[in-house]
Amino acid sequence: MKRKFTLSSIVCFVFAFFFSFCLVGYSFLGLLIGVLGAYFLFMRLTANIIPKTRKVITALAILGIALTAVLYGIVLSDVRGDSDTPCDYVIVLGAGINGEMPSRTLSDRLDRAVDYMNEYPECVAIVSGSQGADEDITEALAMERYLIGRGIQKERIIKEEMARNTHENMIFSREIIEELGGGKVAVISSDYHIYRARRLAENAGLTPVMLSARTELPVLFVNCLLREAFALVKAHLVFM
Repeated sequence: MKRKFTLSSIVCFVFAFFFSFCLVGYSFLGLLIGVLGAYFLFMRLTANIIPKTRKVITALAILGIALTAVLYGIVLSDVRGDSDTPCDYVIVLGAGINGEMPSRTLSDRLDRAVDYMNEYPECVAIVSGSQGADEDITEALAMERYLIGRGIQKERIIKEEMARNTHENMIFSREIIEELGGGKVAVISSDYHIYRARRLAENAGLTPVMLSARTELPVLFVNCLLREAFALVKAHLVFM
């Protein structure tokens, strides 16, 4: 048994290092794998020392896994979003940029926006996102450039460059829409993010059509799903 715990911890630490430092955008998955590795290491080091403590930690780990599984179920319940419906505005939520280029997640959302705006040529996009500490421009500007590069006229794009999180995305975008006279609103976000985004939009006073952008890379979906479960708890505690 000690050997199994040792091998399991080594494997976990190797994968944790790979996802945390060798790939961009998978740090949360790396963190959780590292925590699992630490658990296996603890079980190995305390095999014959503190059996009662080991049992307590194992019980807490099982409880944590069960609660996390419930959160995953909640997130997964709304990954498909709603059916396409013509709207006056479509809010595209930011998801990070690399320098001046949209991240893979943000590109998926913008591609969904291009398809939707081509289907409904009267729709105006609100691209929402500020400039992060490691970003050269605002996410909104990077999103505008991406859409223009794929044939969307600049006149159909409104930049919202102040929002630092999904809650502010919704609040500031709603204010823009109200200033323009209101209208029916769609929101585009990643599949794993739809449930939380819908609740935050409703909390901000919107009744949106939620449009899901599929996360093409399976491992990226898993990484973001893990992070989303914890973000959902934070959103309920802070914003809802």
